[in-house]
Amino acid sequence: MNNYIDKTVIIDKSVELGTNVSIGPYSVLHPNVKIGDNTDIRSHCVIYPDTDIGANNKIYDHVIIGSDPQDLNFDTNKKTFVEILENNIIREHTSIHRSTNEDKPTKLHNKALIMANCHIGHDCIIGSNVIMTNASLLGGHCMIEDYAVLGGNSLIHQHVRVGKLSMTAGGARVSKDVIPYMLLGRNPAKHYCLNKLGIKRYGINDEGYKLLNKAFKILRKGEDLSNLQPATEDLQYLISWFSVKSERGYHSFI
Repeated sequence: MNNYIDKTVIIDKSVELGTNVSIGPYSVLHPNVKIGDNTDIRSHCVIYPDTDIGANNKIYDHVIIGSDPQDLNFDTNKKTFVEILENNIIREHTSIHRSTNEDKPTKLHNKALIMANCHIGHDCIIGSNVIMTNASLLGGHCMIEDYAVLGGNSLIHQHVRVGKLSMTAGGARVSKDVIPYMLLGRNPAKHYCLNKLGIKRYGINDEGYKLLNKAFKILRKGEDLSNLQPATEDLQYLISWFSVKSERGYHSFI
C-alpha cells in the first residue's frame, strides 16, 4: 500500500519509510530517521535524527522522540539514538529522549502502551507489554521489565529497575528498585503484596502463585530464597533478579 504524507509535513530526504506509513499534519522528521511498515504518526510530532521506529506503531499527536538528554554534561555532538521496536502505542504529549551512550540506545521493545504525558528519559530500557499510565515519568537509565505496570503519575528515580510483572500504585515515588511480581505503593513507597491480578492474567497457575506468595513472605522476613522448592521458572527468575547488582537497592516491605 502507498504511504500517506500530509502536505504540511517536513521530512528530510534521508528518511527511510516502510510501506503503508501515515504521517499527519505538521509533523517533522529529521535526518536519518527510519519508520517501519504500517506505522501511524499523527499530527505535530517531532522525530529527531537517527531515531529507528519499527513496524505497526501508533504514535499520537505532539509526541517528541529522540530529542537531547536532559543531562548537563552531555555533548550534543555525540551521535546517540532511540530505538522503538514493534506494535507499540505512544499517546499524546509523550517525550522520549535519546541515549547518552553511543553504543546503546534508549529502547522501547514490543507491545507497550505509553499513555499521555509520559516521559522516558535518556538510556532507559522499556520491556515488552509494559503499561505506563498517564504522566508517569522516568529518570535516566531506568529499566522497566516485561509486563510491568506504572500507575498514573508514578515518579521513577534514575537508575531504578522495575521488575517483571510488578505494579506501582498511582502517584508512587519510586526511588529504589521494585521487586518482580509485587505491588508497590503508599508513602513512603513499600512492597505490600503480590500483583495477583497481573500474575493470573500472565498465566501463572494457582500452584505457581502460591510459590511466589511463599517467596514474598520469605523476602519480607529478610530471608534467603535459595532453599524454596519447587524451582519453577518464575521462582528462578526472581532469584536471579537479586543476583544483578542494583544501583539503588530495593524498596522494603510493609
